[in-house]
Amino acid sequence: MAATAPMIELYSVGTELVYGRIQDSNSFWMAQQIVNLGGRIRRITQLTDDREDMLDAFRSTVARGTDIVIMSGGLGPTPDDMTSSVLAELGDTTLMVDEGVIADFMERRGIDSREEMNPNLVTMATIPATARAMLNPVGWAPCIAVPVGESTFLALPGPPREMEAVFVRHVVPYISEHYEVKAATQRVLINTHESSVAPHFQEIMEQYPGSYIKGYIALTDQPGWLPVDIVTTGANAEEAQKALQDIIDVLRKKLQADGKTLTVYSESVDSEDVK
Repeated sequence: MAATAPMIELYSVGTELVYGRIQDSNSFWMAQQIVNLGGRIRRITQLTDDREDMLDAFRSTVARGTDIVIMSGGLGPTPDDMTSSVLAELGDTTLMVDEGVIADFMERRGIDSREEMNPNLVTMATIPATARAMLNPVGWAPCIAVPVGESTFLALPGPPREMEAVFVRHVVPYISEHYEVKAATQRVLINTHESSVAPHFQEIMEQYPGSYIKGYIALTDQPGWLPVDIVTTGANAEEAQKALQDIIDVLRKKLQADGKTLTVYSESVDSEDVK
């Protein structure tokens, strides 16, 4: 695999996308983030939930020498969700239940016994034997990385909220490992609504090209505090880390001017109502 500028292709899987019933916002959003990271996208493709169509498309992608294939959709528990099984066949491997994903499901749902697991959750934890599972922070279907020849397939869940969270948490670090440009990430907490701070996010991203700031209401585990992921890029790790700290400092000052607070996620905070 190329060390500095891998070729990337994007796939969105879902018959509803091809038929125009739902707009493919996932590819549009991912393409923007990849370009901001310095990535090269060769093509963007939509596919129906058809096994042979998916296999033909993915085999052609591998034959073209694509380094990283990022796809969304088809990881759910219904019969038309076949991404994992297609990637297993493509990689000439079998399917297996990832017990690490099962353990995460059990902990988050408060399930005491493996036998109590919902079959749908078990289906979403079933991945190609050669895959690496990366946990979904806001949903259930994990992101999976599957090597096929010289290509690596990164399969993400289809719901946009889940796709974005998984992309920031797992895909950005993966891509940055294969580019000269490097990325740094940090989660912070702010005690205000995302709508109130969104203008600050936009202003800072314009000030720091290649950065990304996103709040996740669904990840709130401390009342009154909004988790926010900050991603920065640089020519090297030190530059990316400096940009990250600069953004945190700038955002903290803007929030302080509004009478609000920013704290790094690992720090403890007191519960406070959002105003």
